Amino acid sequence: MADPPKVPPHEIRLGTTLSDAGRVTMRPTVRAAGPTHGRLGSLCDALSVALEFPVLPHAVESYTDLLAGLHWGEIHFAWLPPMIAVRAIARGSAVPLAVPVRSGSAWYWTALFSREDSPIRDVTQLAGSRAAWVDSMSSAGYLVIRASLRAAGIDPARAFRGETFCGTHDAVIAAVREGRADVGATFAHFDDSGRIRTAGWGKMPVNVIKCAGPIPSDILAASVHLPREIAQEIAETLTGDGHSNVRRAASELLDATGFVAVNREHLAHLEELVAHLEVPPSSG
Repeated sequence: MADPPKVPPHEIRLGTTLSDAGRVTMRPTVRAAGPTHGRLGSLCDALSVALEFPVLPHAVESYTDLLAGLHWGEIHFAWLPPMIAVRAIARGSAVPLAVPVRSGSAWYWTALFSREDSPIRDVTQLAGSRAAWVDSMSSAGYLVIRASLRAAGIDPARAFRGETFCGTHDAVIAAVREGRADVGATFAHFDDSGRIRTAGWGKMPVNVIKCAGPIPSDILAASVHLPREIAQEIAETLTGDGHSNVRRAASELLDATGFVAVNREHLAHLEELVAHLEVPPSSG
């Protein structure tokens, strides 16, 4: 039996979490880190004009609230970190629409690395090593590389004798460079020939132990309750050539230089890792 047609909403709600600074920064000369009320409102205004349909901001406190809103159709589309979005997509709650371009690319990889003079050069040599991670919600600095290890039959809890959350990619690099950790995880960008073009370790000589990806920088995902034609129109306003005001407002909100379309096939390799993720999307 075919699913009943989806009824178009009388308004579209765009969901996101806001940075703490975004909630309190009022001075126009102070640029808050992360999404803010003002930037979210500007994007909704631009989308309302482009779509000829009211688009309203819907700010929530946590990713759990965003996922619940998408699942039940209370939020029609939202910006999500990659693996949280992929989990929602894999569960059938959302569909991917677009990803932002940052630093010239919409995609990056995660890389597990050691110092160049380290004896640890591949995953078979990880036993008993000390690992440095960014934080428990970092795709490049924790989630994806650990899921990739688990998918390959390596249990991080057994492989590492010590694990530390460093808070930033730079701090992870410093921990490995200074010998406080044997391996660390950070981001990497590849060129067209398959060589690493840039990475979190900069010019520091390293051994690349394992990579996983590619990973989108963020994902604009639509609720499955939003009619497909409306979701497609939203994606086209961001990725097409005719809506510069929308792209400008979205770029300001998300610190991006542009947007590219994405579909579920682009994310299939990440969906395969969802079963190996260790941290539920329960924090904002």
